[in-house]
Amino acid sequence: SAVLSATACSSCGIADGAFNSTVGQATSVAGSTTASGPDVPETLSAATAAAQVNVDRFSSGDFAGVWERMSREVRDGITQEDFVTFYETCKKAGPKIRVVGVRLDAADGEAIVSMEVGGTERPRIMLFENGNWVMKPTPGFAAHLGEPVEQIIAEEKSAGLCSN
Repeated sequence: SAVLSATACSSCGIADGAFNSTVGQATSVAGSTTASGPDVPETLSAATAAAQVNVDRFSSGDFAGVWERMSREVRDGITQEDFVTFYETCKKAGPKIRVVGVRLDAADGEAIVSMEVGGTERPRIMLFENGNWVMKPTPGFAAHLGEPVEQIIAEEKSAGLCSN
């Protein structure tokens, strides 16, 4: 049940795969964080901290706060109100999710983090946009952006992905 709660967050939690072709060019954790120093925002530790804040908001049920820390793609594709409606209808705030930094691709402004809950780990991509680390949606959630929230909810329910 803990795994179900955590994997249910299709755009912020540890849902379906988040790797893409640019990830293969990422640098190692040690090489990326030591070269740029701890106070530079384009570090793996900063991306990891931003991801942790986002999943902590999800775990506590602060879905409006999650929307604020999502990529421009999400914020342009679904209003904050509809995002909250979707999450309150289909997703369940849940257990603590632990985030660990994996790799940084500073050239592309992307970082990969691993999110773990109940022994299950899933990768997610963080993007550095406008001076902040934000979470990229999973491909499954991105495919729904631009649809009416009622349609997104209906499709999630039909697929058995609503946990509420």
